[in-house]
Amino acid sequence: MSDQPASEPPEGLIELVEALLLASDEPLSVETLGVMIGQETSPALIEATLDRIAARWESHRFVELTSRRLDGRPVWQLVAGAAVAPYLKAADPGRAPRLSRAALETLALIAWRQPITRGEIEAARGVAVNPQILKLLTERGWVRSLGVKDSPGRPEMLGTTRQFLSDFGIDSLDELPDFERFAGQDDIDV
Repeated sequence: MSDQPASEPPEGLIELVEALLLASDEPLSVETLGVMIGQETSPALIEATLDRIAARWESHRFVELTSRRLDGRPVWQLVAGAAVAPYLKAADPGRAPRLSRAALETLALIAWRQPITRGEIEAARGVAVNPQILKLLTERGWVRSLGVKDSPGRPEMLGTTRQFLSDFGIDSLDELPDFERFAGQDDIDV
């Protein structure tokens, strides 16, 4: 594959990259696609292939190639276009239930103050953390264990995941607003 010029993907590469993008649950970077394809496929060749895929789907109303930044690097994903939304909504068995105020406060504390222990969350909120809240946040893929704190009792430290960043549309935790300014708003009591 590496013998071809970067501007013209070899036969089958466009279809392979499309299939990889369709099969993936999450957006893929050029580096990840290169590892998946192997055979010393250059980043320039993959970028040229992504350009060809974008052009191929540009006028299509039902599928589009989207690009955004995650962890500071561009990632791509084939997604259903806006014309498909009414059909997908009809097939959707229902959205996940909204998060309670307690769950939102817990998630906010984890995002802003990670790594953080359950005891530190309870101290900040002034109430015990319901184990079901942590279970829900973990099941949604937003929170994970970062290990244990080197202190008496060795409490588990919690932090957010890449899924959290992706679902909330941010590239990194640096994009979160300043905690003290945010927590000082009248409608937020954290």
